[in-house]
Amino acid sequence: MLKLNKKNLLTSINKLSNGSVLVIGDIILDEFIVGSPERISREAPVIILEHMSSEFALGGASNAAHNISTLGAKCYLAGVVGNDLYSKALETECMKNKINPILEFDKDRPTTVKTRLLSTAHKHPTSTIIFKQQLLRLDRLSRDFISSKTENALVKKIETNIEKVKCVVISDYSLGVCTKKIIAYTIKTANELNIPVIVDSPNNFQRFKDSFLITPNQPDTESAVGFTIIDLDTLIKAGEKLLSISKAQNLLITRGSEGMALFNANNPTQPFLLPAFNASEVFDVTGAGDTVAGTIACALSTKSTLETSCTIGNLAASIVVKKYGTAVTNTTELEQHLNKLI
Repeated sequence: MLKLNKKNLLTSINKLSNGSVLVIGDIILDEFIVGSPERISREAPVIILEHMSSEFALGGASNAAHNISTLGAKCYLAGVVGNDLYSKALETECMKNKINPILEFDKDRPTTVKTRLLSTAHKHPTSTIIFKQQLLRLDRLSRDFISSKTENALVKKIETNIEKVKCVVISDYSLGVCTKKIIAYTIKTANELNIPVIVDSPNNFQRFKDSFLITPNQPDTESAVGFTIIDLDTLIKAGEKLLSISKAQNLLITRGSEGMALFNANNPTQPFLLPAFNASEVFDVTGAGDTVAGTIACALSTKSTLETSCTIGNLAASIVVKKYGTAVTNTTELEQHLNKLI
């Protein structure tokens, strides 16, 4: 069991607002349209909803950025959006959440939007809570890689802004922004500037050679190494193999209720094991990976050690999984949660 040094962790948490991070990757805008059920349509056997509200939330790479900005750190977000109304909504959400958008506009691609249509349920007579049921999700996206023209323009934006930060996150959702050129340029440039690169990606880990840290979850790790993790021996075997595949300097396997395991390429048989700080009360794991990567990057950018940064990332994840949707946390919640644990 990990012995936590509360004083050191509190000191590191208090420094998070001094951080600076550049997030690069697949930006997603989440749209929520809420309506009240009125009747069944005469046109088709479907419910007619009377519109009540619409709102947006930041997803994908922009959720990682949101997690960073909510911790009080300076955050830049680089990615590709369409030349459409949703790109304007995305910019507005970024500015509202104190994220500096560094967007490349591509008229031939849509802004990636996941629209959820929600219906309210009738209110319980003794409760003020209004429950919502998701009826449908509509995704607007392109899975094709960005064009070479857009790729070159995004590289220039990265080149202009990377020296402003102390850490970089590559957030790959397999939506075409994280090309080989973008990845290779980012890692090479960051390494030359002694800036750590944190990678949040589900597959093809060999693309991230020489990155400072990759952060796959256990299912993605098992898929990459070709076997199931069932105990400490297979966990260590998986860590060694994935480090060999990726050629990354460090590897963090997030394991849900089993916690996390941090491996270093120089000593892969001795992982740093983190317990789950919240094995129960898990309501929604949506976006938890963004929280982990963003929080670790934020902590590293303030010169916290990798072990301390991963511990804080684990702490942050244990908070957001108790919230619904792509949630974020802040330093006050981190301190309060840490005080409950120790």
